[in-house]
Amino acid sequence: MFGWRRRSEGFEWREYVRTTVLVRRADRQRRAEDIRVAAVEKVKNAADAGVGAGRAGVAAARSKLSRLLSFLGEALLDFAVAAFAELSRWGKFFWEVVRDSLGALLQPLREVLRVPVDAARNKAKMMPDVARNFPIKAHHLVTAALAIGLIYAGGPMLRSADGVGASAVDIAPGTSGSQQVTISSEISGQAAAITGDVMRVDGTTVRVDGIEAPSALQPCFRANGRKWNCAAAARSGLSKIVRGRVVTCTRSGQDDAGRVIARCTVDGSDIATLLVRNGYVFAVSSYFSSLGSEETAARNAKAGIWQGEVVRPQAWRDQTWEAAKRQAPDGCPIKGVVRASSKVYALPWSDAYAGAKVRPERGERWFCSEDEAKAAGFSSSDRS
Repeated sequence: MFGWRRRSEGFEWREYVRTTVLVRRADRQRRAEDIRVAAVEKVKNAADAGVGAGRAGVAAARSKLSRLLSFLGEALLDFAVAAFAELSRWGKFFWEVVRDSLGALLQPLREVLRVPVDAARNKAKMMPDVARNFPIKAHHLVTAALAIGLIYAGGPMLRSADGVGASAVDIAPGTSGSQQVTISSEISGQAAAITGDVMRVDGTTVRVDGIEAPSALQPCFRANGRKWNCAAAARSGLSKIVRGRVVTCTRSGQDDAGRVIARCTVDGSDIATLLVRNGYVFAVSSYFSSLGSEETAARNAKAGIWQGEVVRPQAWRDQTWEAAKRQAPDGCPIKGVVRASSKVYALPWSDAYAGAKVRPERGERWFCSEDEAKAAGFSSSDRS
């Protein structure tokens, strides 16, 4: 009788220990998660601080560079003035030596040249007054020349420096639970051609800078006058260049469709140059463009788009726009349509334009400009 006990007495202690272990384990996991979140936040703050420091460094470098250019311009101007003064002094000295030594022999010549020399001397005396009153000074010209040279030589470097500040911050978990921060203005990886000048590189839509491919519906003609699909040929040409290779692109901006504009290379060769050289695309006109000579060579060789009659994409779009205006209500050729829950607009040269029907009862309408369509909540149907 005295040895009797409840059967549940032996299990209470084990349940208490089990509950305590679970609670402590959950507490350790919570503290570890808090530490991980704090570490990620510190890494993000460090990345933001680095970006800010980079921008400040670029701004300081530009300021110093501007002061250096001003100093160089003034120094060159002072040197030119000093050199001119020294040359004038030595010229005067030699003239006096020759005049004194050969005075008798040069007397007839002096009589003949006295009038033009006096006239020239009078004009020379007037030159300083004219120079002082002239709005453009010599150092202005020197500084402008140096600035143009700097833009041509250092523009890509400064643009690349800006790209660091504007690039995305990627935070990827490491193998040991730590965080890795990468700041880069480059996109690198496998690529797939979308059009003749647009491709997807490592998941990012990139438009190749400096070129323009024929529009999808734009007609091209061979030497015999037959039509051919030059837009499809441009896409095929880009696909051949990038297929199975690693493409590296350096960001230079962003277009209205939200695509990255970049200069891209493959195996050390510039993709834009290869496309223009083979007659797949047009070179975009630019003051410092190096693709104009490649386009001229392709045109002379009648390669690709240059084998027959062709117009530049912008000229073709202008013609298409004017033709659509003549047929559209009130001369507004952009179609705004509703698809499911989205509202999009189609331009006269887009693939969706011919099949789009404007139904006012569904809130669809015609627009006279893209800005008007965007203000009404419509987005472009040509986004890639």
